[in-house]
Amino acid sequence: MIIKLWPDVPFWEELVKKSPDSTFFHSPLWHEIVTLTYRDYSIATRGFEFDDGSKAVFPFIQTREGGILKGKGRLKSSVFGGYGGIIAERVLTAQEQQAVYAHLLSLKASISIDGNPFSSYAVPQTFTLKKDFTHVVALNTTEENVYKRLSRGAKSNLNQALKKGINIRRAHTERDVACYVGVYQDTLKRWGAATLFTYPEALFQNIFKRAGDAAQLWLAEKNGTIISGAIIFYWNRVVSYWHGASLKDYFDCYPNNLLHMEIIKDALRRGYRYYDLGPSGGQQGVVRFKQSFGAERIEFLSGHWKHRWGRKKDS
Repeated sequence: MIIKLWPDVPFWEELVKKSPDSTFFHSPLWHEIVTLTYRDYSIATRGFEFDDGSKAVFPFIQTREGGILKGKGRLKSSVFGGYGGIIAERVLTAQEQQAVYAHLLSLKASISIDGNPFSSYAVPQTFTLKKDFTHVVALNTTEENVYKRLSRGAKSNLNQALKKGINIRRAHTERDVACYVGVYQDTLKRWGAATLFTYPEALFQNIFKRAGDAAQLWLAEKNGTIISGAIIFYWNRVVSYWHGASLKDYFDCYPNNLLHMEIIKDALRRGYRYYDLGPSGGQQGVVRFKQSFGAERIEFLSGHWKHRWGRKKDS
């Protein structure tokens, strides 16, 4: 097995574009945006070429001491709620997967892997494992059937949003992004001490300016005022809801119901297979909101390996 450290972008991008398991969080573009925003992060992706010439990549971000994810030699796949893990151009054998992980564990680094619900590759038992789940709306249907899957409450909320004049559009300017950041900052005030960490405006602006068609900021407005929004990633067959924020004063207008419905309808028209609403962080209200769209719960495992100096290498 040949190992490529920090593989060239064409090597990496070719794989993630071909693989049905990949999401935007596996792409070079996501890693470039993250490291552009966070200067104490660096790309540490590994590439692998097997005896038959087939290839795989394991995307990683390395965080340096003093960053948000503190500690020397920490590798993360992926970051900020994204999915990580192996992406390969063919199904890897158990022995090939073991060889990949044997290389990773030889790096003398602590490793965190956020599981990928769209992949069959499991994080090995040598890692400390954690169960999580996402909610996914299947898009291999019609708009009419999607509407039929909505709960009674979701249908009522959609009607209320329309009656109250909520308008949905995509962001067009950096000013739109800045307005969304204002909504996000209002959301953070509402969360208060429950906030674990915050994203800088630079991250949202870099996504807007650099991601192209792979990302869209969707906005909900009332009387020309931006009251809610969602950052959505598009990659291969998956549309991923990554970030959202809303103004509390407009909750009774139900902008998020209409916002997500329009995102779903757009994804249907464009031929995507799944709308991934993402993990819910243990918030049951968020879970119920996603279930109201007829989303299916999909479980997956994430894992952490803490390197200890002097530990014998696992066989």
